[in-house]
Amino acid sequence: MKGLNWISFIALVSFFLSSCAGDPASDLVETDLMRHGLPLKILAPEELTVRTSSLGTQEEFVLDGGDDFYIEVHASEGSSGGMEDLVSDLKRTIEGHRFFQEFTLEQSDGFIYEFKINEKHSNFGFRRVRIQGGREYVFRNAPSKIFTEEQAVRMFNAVGG
Repeated sequence: MKGLNWISFIALVSFFLSSCAGDPASDLVETDLMRHGLPLKILAPEELTVRTSSLGTQEEFVLDGGDDFYIEVHASEGSSGGMEDLVSDLKRTIEGHRFFQEFTLEQSDGFIYEFKINEKHSNFGFRRVRIQGGREYVFRNAPSKIFTEEQAVRMFNAVGG
């Protein structure tokens, strides 16, 4: 009986150590995006590729840090509505999507949401806004990829101001 208790104890300790093993954000480093024309700092994987394009008065930046870190940033001149109005507009757009299930996190500068594809599959995404120097920066997950809730939270936190 003593042997069984000892084995149970070892198994329990191993479980706790493995569940606390890694902070998913621990591999992210502070990254200054100024050299790419984006006057912001975020947390990102060291191996980050940045692509830029201009769409009239709006600029788009794609931050590719691998399969679980893929963010688009839309930069434009600030509107007169401010942060609250911009976040509300973004939320209305997401709520209107046919797969919208719920907001899993809501803050004054953004939110995380769930799209329920079917009973077994969900896709999580986020929008986060920064206003700086008269410009609006809207961060979002890449719509062409599927992310878990953990991945969406990681990216959301990485771009927080």
